[in-house]
Amino acid sequence: MKISVDQTGKVTILRPQGAVRVGEGDVALRNVVKEQLDQGRKLIVLDMESVSFLDSAGLGELVAALKRVREAGGDLKIAHVSQRVSDALHVTQLTRVLDVYKDVTEAIASFL
Repeated sequence: MKISVDQTGKVTILRPQGAVRVGEGDVALRNVVKEQLDQGRKLIVLDMESVSFLDSAGLGELVAALKRVREAGGDLKIAHVSQRVSDALHVTQLTRVLDVYKDVTEAIASFL
């Protein structure tokens, strides 16, 4: 899985591409979030526009990433989810713990 990293002011935008599932994407996402935290980047938007699939491992990694970021004194926002990913987040009730936004601009604005 490829994950691009962009910076907008103090906000880091992570853009994973492809599936986030066991052995494919979950570890990559974990590593990229850790790298950002190690560099002091604690305000993170995860742009899910190019994520085609999210299994239970991927959902678990989203929660784990949120926990790690908040423990570091930051926050993680989710943006631009597909209907399939949105359905998974709603069915698992993760929308109660994850802040999900229509697009990256909205997610960035939520930090201000």
